[in-house]
Amino acid sequence: MPQYLSPGVYVEEVDRGSKPIEGVGTSVAAFVGFTEKGPREAQLVTNWEQFRTIYGGFIEGAFLPTSVYGYFLNGGTRAYIMRVAPAIQLPQGRGNKSALEVTPLLSAGDEPVSVKIANGASAGRYKLIVQQGDVSETFDDLSSDKKDPAARYVETIVNDATKGSKLVRVYDASGNRDLPELRAPKAGSYNFGGDDKPAAELPAPALRLNSRTGDQPAVEIRQAPGVTKPVQVEVLEVAGKDDLFKLLFKSGDETETHDVSFAKGAANIETVINGGKTASKLVRVKDLAEDSKASPAERRPAAGKHELSGISAAPAASKGKVQLTSADLTGDSVARTGVGGLEALDDVTMVIMPDLMSLYLSGAIDLKGVQVAQTAMMNHCEAMKNRVAILDAPPDMNPQQIRNWRLNEANYDSKYAALYYPWIEIDNPNQPGKTMFSPPGGHMAGIWARNDAERGVHKAPANEIVRGAVGLERQITMGEQDGLNPNGINCIRAFPGRGIRVWGARTLSSDASWRYINVRRLFNFVESSIQLGTQWVVFEPNDQDLWARIRRDINAFLYTVYLSGAFFGASPDEAYFVKCDGEVNPPETIDQGIVVTEIGFAPVKPAEFVVFRIGQMAAGGA
Repeated sequence: MPQYLSPGVYVEEVDRGSKPIEGVGTSVAAFVGFTEKGPREAQLVTNWEQFRTIYGGFIEGAFLPTSVYGYFLNGGTRAYIMRVAPAIQLPQGRGNKSALEVTPLLSAGDEPVSVKIANGASAGRYKLIVQQGDVSETFDDLSSDKKDPAARYVETIVNDATKGSKLVRVYDASGNRDLPELRAPKAGSYNFGGDDKPAAELPAPALRLNSRTGDQPAVEIRQAPGVTKPVQVEVLEVAGKDDLFKLLFKSGDETETHDVSFAKGAANIETVINGGKTASKLVRVKDLAEDSKASPAERRPAAGKHELSGISAAPAASKGKVQLTSADLTGDSVARTGVGGLEALDDVTMVIMPDLMSLYLSGAIDLKGVQVAQTAMMNHCEAMKNRVAILDAPPDMNPQQIRNWRLNEANYDSKYAALYYPWIEIDNPNQPGKTMFSPPGGHMAGIWARNDAERGVHKAPANEIVRGAVGLERQITMGEQDGLNPNGINCIRAFPGRGIRVWGARTLSSDASWRYINVRRLFNFVESSIQLGTQWVVFEPNDQDLWARIRRDINAFLYTVYLSGAFFGASPDEAYFVKCDGEVNPPETIDQGIVVTEIGFAPVKPAEFVVFRIGQMAAGGA
């Protein structure tokens, strides 16, 4: 209490009014994976051009850039990028901070990369020499000064798409120190190897065979996931069958023979080799015929033998090149890497790991490795309690296989995760005019963000167009979805005249109370908003006055949420309640310094099954 010693009029400000609770953001994604360049600490980007400036563009062998592009294309506005990139950190010439970060390109090959820094002709200038096997690159007179009048800024020169390095990308980590000589890296030699891990291996290399009647590509053959040894491919003719041909695959002691055709039907090359009981254990194929008018016989590849080079699955067999694993993606919270590093970001609400599938396709991990990483994502979200993991289904699985994998192999059960199937077909940015299949997680995150902005977090993010998708890895029928939807596998389907749409909105929880994505995310929104908006309560006197103020503030917040249509009920009394009184705060609770408030609300559930009951009536009947 203030003291009043002299007679007079005193004016005092008393803060006894309402403290409004503001709703927190619900549309902040976090992507974990591989990029061309950029910092390894999580950075916030708000559009695709900003991502390109910091992290580079599309790169072969990584799904993160295409996923981020799909996120912004579908309505996303804010995303954190957690780059997983084993790199050389080059120290500054003075001090102990980093000056440059150098990362090998994903397409650089298996040979180890070495980097050498030599002093330049003037203060603050230096020479960068990159060596890999017999290939050497030299970049003279570089500077870490963005304002360099000679335009020799290191990122501009080395990362140039046409004249820059074909082996590495660099990131200027020197900060904004005044003198260029304080930002220049220390002279010396640096090598990838030992504890330094270079970038991930490429997905399975592709063998393209041309048609026998011309130079147009006919078929693309890739190693199946998990196959690391070279595969010998032989094309043989089938006597008396001009449209049929025989494909023979041999890898180690395993040999396969398939009679296939480009004609539609049971013998179709993709049908035979990519799925079903006859599926190849060694390869996957893709029909590349551009001229749909060409006959199956004209599109058939010429007879002959070919070699599909293998991938080194173990570090010992990769000439010193160390391979990334799922552990690099799951990361560590203390080191602020991978999924673990996202613990430091309070505003993240969606977690996506697209390059988990890059490792799977490359053979670096198997389905157990996928399960380990996705379980880490779910555990992270359950621990943070304010975010949901968006999981990608593994590729090359038919509906029966994905159902069996989800139920019997992965056996997930989490109210903080959602699984999407199948992969979507998008434009291939690395091969103009071609398409590629991509895990759908990034595009789904964009749809969640778009749905939040247009309708609200309480609306199920389904029956929405997938922008950027031109096809699907597999067409799903209603009958097939009947076996997937009840098990929490959200299907993406193509509907005639209505485009490609998300046709599921379920979590992976076995608890019916948390069956729907929008219910989980609505609770996340309410809980985080109340937690952030009531920080003023801490250390206040725990009495009836405080309880009344808590009830007033939370009731005011829930009423605004109710008006948005998020709660079920004809009136606020039917939709929610707030209880903070002596009943829930007895003396023993108060003595422990605790104030308890009980809150309940009825979330709206999606109309997932729309039923119209139609019957005949007698003529003239009412």
